[in-house]
Amino acid sequence: MPGPNVSTPVTVGPGVTQDQIGYTFNDVVLNGGTAENMVMSQGGTSGNTGMSIILAQSAIAASVTGTTAETALATITIPANVMGPNGALRIDMQWTVTLNADTKTAQVRLGGTSFVIHGLASVNSLQGQCVIRNRGVTNSQVGTGSMSVATTGLPPPTGTIDTTQAQTLTITATLGTTTDTMTLEGYTVELLTP
Repeated sequence: MPGPNVSTPVTVGPGVTQDQIGYTFNDVVLNGGTAENMVMSQGGTSGNTGMSIILAQSAIAASVTGTTAETALATITIPANVMGPNGALRIDMQWTVTLNADTKTAQVRLGGTSFVIHGLASVNSLQGQCVIRNRGVTNSQVGTGSMSVATTGLPPPTGTIDTTQAQTLTITATLGTTTDTMTLEGYTVELLTP
């Protein structure tokens, strides 16, 4: 994670320090697990290269039925400052849905901004991926995903989420009719650093 090259460790968030090597997480709770003295090295400093770290993962199915309101099936806290100006989040998801012609909508939001919206009809399962990238600063993002359908002339989704603050990533489902079901069978959220 590129950042200031500091010789004395600097606290950048609760339990997170930065020095000339990179970021250190000291007993930081990452969505149910604890990162104890985990170090993330900066690319290009001391010959280190980028890395990925799993921030959250689940294979416990979460479903929605009986409502047409958008429903959060997974909520993950992205800790403040972990993305840096050039970091990214990669979200992998596995879905099963009622097999019929009704449109069911899967969505990924960061800080309330939608980065993937995909209507599912006449399918019963889907494996999807979304990547949300900071664009050289900590408050400008661009994202896309294998679940999104690109239409000629439409740009990829963008956001202005301040990633120096903790943000909420949500994976949601919206049914077209109350008799359908959408199930998020599992997901993985990774932090990618340069």
